[in-house]
Amino acid sequence: MGISVWALIVFIIVILIWAIFTKRNISEAMIIGFLITLAFSGTRAVELFLPSLMKGLTHSVVFASLAFIFMAQLINYTGLIGRIIQILNSLIGRLPGGAAYVNTIGSGLFALVAGSGSGIAATTGAITIPWMEKSGWKKEHASSIVAGNSGFGSIIPPNSTMFIMLGFAPVAATVDFNNLFLALYVAGAYALLHRIIVVFLMTKRYKIQPVPAEFILPFSKTFKEGWHSLIIFLGIVIPILINFGPLATWFNSIESVGAEAMDSISFIVWVPVFMILFTLLVGRNHLPKSKIGWKDFFEKTAPSYFVIGPVLIFTFATSAVLNELGLTEELQALMTAFDLPKWLMIALVGIIITLVATPLATTATVATIGLATFGALTAVGVDPLLAVVTIMMFGATEGSTPTSGPIYVATGMAKVGPEKTYVPLLLYYTIPLMIISWLIGMGILPIPI
Repeated sequence: MGISVWALIVFIIVILIWAIFTKRNISEAMIIGFLITLAFSGTRAVELFLPSLMKGLTHSVVFASLAFIFMAQLINYTGLIGRIIQILNSLIGRLPGGAAYVNTIGSGLFALVAGSGSGIAATTGAITIPWMEKSGWKKEHASSIVAGNSGFGSIIPPNSTMFIMLGFAPVAATVDFNNLFLALYVAGAYALLHRIIVVFLMTKRYKIQPVPAEFILPFSKTFKEGWHSLIIFLGIVIPILINFGPLATWFNSIESVGAEAMDSISFIVWVPVFMILFTLLVGRNHLPKSKIGWKDFFEKTAPSYFVIGPVLIFTFATSAVLNELGLTEELQALMTAFDLPKWLMIALVGIIITLVATPLATTATVATIGLATFGALTAVGVDPLLAVVTIMMFGATEGSTPTSGPIYVATGMAKVGPEKTYVPLLLYYTIPLMIISWLIGMGILPIPI
């Protein structure tokens, strides 16, 4: 094995030991991991330090990710998602098992604007768990549905997992940002269909009733009060229309605009910018009204930036060092030497990601082994874009894997022991999602590439 592979192995070990045994912030582990990786460059360490760090500090993905965190905090603060869930409840709450369908679709919508699994579970679960319990769901099943649906946060873009994958130099060199967005939306549709089927089967098996009538407001009322909340999704729709389809073709054909100007538009930057603008517009009446109010808002949301910011910056900086050491070539040569068939390598990668994501969050898991697993999949012939989608889908099992954060969030709200959710989560969410991820990696479930 070459020096870069050993550097990656030591980097992974350091992150795992720091996260599992010291129980300290993962961002600290990423900083230490960067410095140790830099040491493997020997006499070039001083030469590589500043350029690698600057690549992390100036990466457009870092800005986009922090912008998405700010956007999600604004949306949560203004209560826009809560009003959207009320609209959903008016539409489908009267179906048997309706509260679980509301949570499933609401979690998918919230994942569009917030990639945090625990945040999704907390926001949607606080509203829908009481509805589910009133409909006849057992506490452990209601918690399982909320925790299982939190996995949307690691699939549906934009999210920090995607940003970290795009920050790895070998990934950025072979995967187009815009194409990855579209591919992940399709993968998210598969995940949504799977979860709807789960709710349907559980509703039939346990004879679940609709949401009680007293919890369902007339659609005319909820839509009148909350329709403007839907405007925030224009922040996603507008960049998609500009970058894809007939409108994008038309812009490319205009001499005063042209392909060069269109290529200069970063999709992952414009989505949070548009969504922040629409959130400020729609939620303006619920925003802080004074300097003190804004000060309190930023103080409460600051911890989110202290975690994901350093993780992203030093993930990208470490990736730059490893790339300089020749990791891409060495890793692919190593993986090819094992001569494993494609189907087995994809399954092995899925098992490793799922096991590592049990003690770590999906973000930390991808930051730790994302590059290695990407190299493993591409080495056996998986298309680079499919490799990223497959890795992220496997990582989405975090919300349904025993001991993960969203499980404790959901069971805490339902006041039930977390251990009671482990079997339902494994049977209904973890194992099926691993199968779906494997089918995507094999190219059996179609993904646009």
